[in-house]
Amino acid sequence: MVVSPLNYSGNKAKILKHIIPLFPKDTKIFADIFCGSGIVGLNSSNQKLILNDKEYRILELLNYFKTNKLENILSDVAHLIQVYNLTDSRNKPKGYYKVYANEGLSRYNKVGFFNLRQAYNEQPNNVKLFVLIIYGFNHYLRFNSKNLFNVPVGKMDFTQSLYLKTIEFVKLLQEKDIEFLNLDFRNEKLYQNADFFYFDPPYLITNAPYNVSWSEKDEDDLYEILDFLNEKKLKFALSNVMYSNGKINKRLEKWSKKYQLCEIQRQYTNANYRRKNLSDTLEVLIKNY
Repeated sequence: MVVSPLNYSGNKAKILKHIIPLFPKDTKIFADIFCGSGIVGLNSSNQKLILNDKEYRILELLNYFKTNKLENILSDVAHLIQVYNLTDSRNKPKGYYKVYANEGLSRYNKVGFFNLRQAYNEQPNNVKLFVLIIYGFNHYLRFNSKNLFNVPVGKMDFTQSLYLKTIEFVKLLQEKDIEFLNLDFRNEKLYQNADFFYFDPPYLITNAPYNVSWSEKDEDDLYEILDFLNEKKLKFALSNVMYSNGKINKRLEKWSKKYQLCEIQRQYTNANYRRKNLSDTLEVLIKNY
């Protein structure tokens, strides 16, 4: 499986190996309605993808990777690392930087990262954003209520591992036929051309910042769309959590009885949401085929 260098909230990197085999093999166009970093569609067997997300900046960054030569992307990144005097452990001898306990390389990068973050927020572009993600805390992509990038400096830099992930990710993006869309999931234009639809919406019962804006009405609207696709004999798969941290998604529990529910084992085996301790989390894939 190819993973993304972008640690986008809610990404499915840890369970790709479980959900990809559950997708149908006989579809031509894969539509990912909440695509995030795009790794689910990219790892599918489909050559034609529709990647949609409400966060336009992630789409612009994916399109930057898609439409620029790999060597130019890597050159742009290297240039900013040098301009902002950020650490470059991949090209330095082992031990060149002292790695401080609990701080990693953040002492070296704090000033340069802050200056780059300020420059991006004043004049955004995709390569600045990507370098901020590389050097930011946990490689997160996050913006505040004023639409300013606000992730603090992280402990790591453009390591050899992340460098290779970037190459692999960009190459796969450029191999696929992709249409990028920035539409609300209720927009009917999303459901006109594809024959398989994958949904990984914010989760109603979890407290991550990514999920805060998701309401019960959003959840109900999504179920209506899924039922509509089923009536039209179009295949869909929905990723979600049935229970998490003592909460059960009763809406999902009731609605899912119409379809096939596959338990996704991330932390344990033989899980069953009616039996397990509710401090655990059970992820599911619900499909109509």
